[in-house]
Amino acid sequence: MRPSDLLLDFGRPVAYYPGLVKRFGSVNAVIFFSQIFYWQDKTDSELGVYKSSEDITAETGLSYREQLTARKHLVKRGILIETDRRLEHKIYYRIDCDQIDQIMTQPIDNLPNAQSAIGESHNGDLAKQQNERPPQDKFDGGGETNPQFDPTEITTENINPSCPVVSQPDENTNDNSFVARHPDAVVFSAKKRQWGTSDDLLCAQWISKRVTELYENASESDDDIKPPKEPNWALWANEVRLMRTIDGRTHRQICRLFDRANKDPFWCKNILSPSTLRKQWDKLVLKFAEIPQGEDCLPAQAHWNSPEAWENTL
Repeated sequence: MRPSDLLLDFGRPVAYYPGLVKRFGSVNAVIFFSQIFYWQDKTDSELGVYKSSEDITAETGLSYREQLTARKHLVKRGILIETDRRLEHKIYYRIDCDQIDQIMTQPIDNLPNAQSAIGESHNGDLAKQQNERPPQDKFDGGGETNPQFDPTEITTENINPSCPVVSQPDENTNDNSFVARHPDAVVFSAKKRQWGTSDDLLCAQWISKRVTELYENASESDDDIKPPKEPNWALWANEVRLMRTIDGRTHRQICRLFDRANKDPFWCKNILSPSTLRKQWDKLVLKFAEIPQGEDCLPAQAHWNSPEAWENTL
C-alpha cells in the first residue's frame, strides 16, 4: 500500500473560502462558517443546521475549543445565529446571509478586527483575539461519546491510577450558557458544574439498576430494608464522565469493575455509587486483579513466612 492511499482514512478534504479570512479575521471562523454554509440549504429545519461538536470535528478537524472560539467570532459579527434547544440538548446554526452581504460590501479597512493582506490586524486586536482561549476547564470532557457503548462488553485494559476531582459550584452560570459550552450534556447542574453525556448517563443508570437489585434481594429477608432513593443523575453522570476524561477509564472498564465489586460480599455494601467506585478504584483493581497460576505461585495453604514461600526468592 502506498502512503498516499492512507489519506482515504483521514476523511474528506475540507473546502473553505480563504478570501474571507481578511474579512472575518480568523481562519477557524471561516472554516466553521464554510461548513455550516454548505449544509444550510440541505436541511429541512427552519432553525438551521444541527451538527454535534463531534460531527464538526470529524468534518473539519476543529477541536471543541476551536469550534467554541470560532462560533463566538461569528456570533459577535452577526454572521452566525445560534438557536439553543435546551430540552433537545441541541444547538442549531444558521448563517445570516443579509449580514454576509453587508460585510462583503464594506471595505476591509472599515470592518472590525479585519485582517490586512499581510495578515496583520489594523486595530491591533486581532493577534490578541486569535491567541485568546477560554479558561481551561478540567471538568470538560470535550464532548466525546461512545455511540456504541454496551455495558455487557467490558474490559479492564489500560487502567490508570484514580485522580478524584470535585466540581466546584459556579453561581454565575445559567443553563443556557452552560449547555452552549457543553453541547453534549444530556443531564447537568449548571450551578454545580456537573454534567454528563448520554453514555455517561447510561452507565450511571446501569450502576443504579444494579444497586437497586441489591436492595431488592436484601429486602426479601428483611422487610425493613427500603429501596434507595433515585440518584442525582447530574452528579452520578458527572462522576462517570470524570472517571472517563480525567482518570482515563472507559465505560466498559467502569461497568466491569463495578460488576465485580457488586458481586463481592464485602464491596457490594461499600460501592453503591460512581463516586465511591472512583474513590476506591485502585483498591478494587488490586482486589480483583487476576493472579497468574503457575509453578512459581505460592499454594493457598502455604504460610507466607514458610520455607516454601521463600524458596524462589532467597
